[in-house]
Amino acid sequence: MAGLTLTIITPKVSGLNYGETLGNVITLKKVTLGDGAQRTYISDKAIKYELRHQGKQRFGWKLLDKELIKLVKGNLVKEKKGKKTETLLDVDKFAQELIKEYHEFDLFGGLFTNLKGEDGKKLNLKGDYDSVKRTSPVKVSYGFSIEPFQGDMDFMNNIDAYNRYIKYLEEKDAQVIVNTETHLAHYYYTVTVDLDRIGVWEDLEGNKTNVLTNEEKKERVIQLLELIKTLSRQIKGRWESLAPIFVIGGVFSVKNPFFLDSIKACEENGKLYLEVEPIKEAMELIPKEERNKVICGLLKGHFINEKELIEELNCQTVSEAFEELKKQVEEAYKPTNKEENQNSNTDKQK
Repeated sequence: MAGLTLTIITPKVSGLNYGETLGNVITLKKVTLGDGAQRTYISDKAIKYELRHQGKQRFGWKLLDKELIKLVKGNLVKEKKGKKTETLLDVDKFAQELIKEYHEFDLFGGLFTNLKGEDGKKLNLKGDYDSVKRTSPVKVSYGFSIEPFQGDMDFMNNIDAYNRYIKYLEEKDAQVIVNTETHLAHYYYTVTVDLDRIGVWEDLEGNKTNVLTNEEKKERVIQLLELIKTLSRQIKGRWESLAPIFVIGGVFSVKNPFFLDSIKACEENGKLYLEVEPIKEAMELIPKEERNKVICGLLKGHFINEKELIEELNCQTVSEAFEELKKQVEEAYKPTNKEENQNSNTDKQK
């Protein structure tokens, strides 16, 4: 059993996730804390969106699409019920093919509750399934701002576009004026991966089927780490970097987002002061024999107490930290003696 967890601090970025538009005011997503301070945030869904689509761009990840219809048709079976023959979807076979073919379904899960056949009618499912469901092995927390939101606004208009073409094409009498909430801040979030569930399908009885080889599982997780290392977000004409300036984590036998609530930081004179003690206390939750596996990396020049962080947390560069995390993932997916014997017996039978 093994789980990968890493907690990240981003560079200063602006306006990562917007909520509702109230009149001509575009609002940021935010939460209010007990002391009345507000923090803006980027949702887990927005972060996973970027991971999925950048995975497609960089590594050719296959995302769920209309081609799923072919997989549905290929996994229909006929079963007799009394005098009638019923067409059913073989959920186990369908889900296993989804995991193999679609990186999105394997890593981030999915839910299908109303699959339809060629006749347009809802398909019945084989066995006791009421849906095709996969809980995401990759969990992502919300990314919360470190600095509090102060209610800053950005006044915008489209006077240039209006004067050049909008007033002629749309016959508008005036330019559009918009107020957008803006917040320049560092954000922190956590990614936790259940390594035992990558490339694996579990049926209703709890029986597990390895759909991918360990090599294929390892490759998908390492690609995920590569994406996190250089993650970015394009929003409202801007390109914001979510690449870590600080990262801490590792692969452990206990599956837990150990450092999720350990980031206690504040900005002083344009740099961050990151408290060390909460992070060290979080390390104490990790099994004692595995605490030496904690990997920490930082980008120099961003922290007031940089020297303390390097000495107390044994920080490397961010790039070095991700290379160490990859090695731990590779180690986690090395076949056990039992698996090696099973593979050897399979080869002999062939």
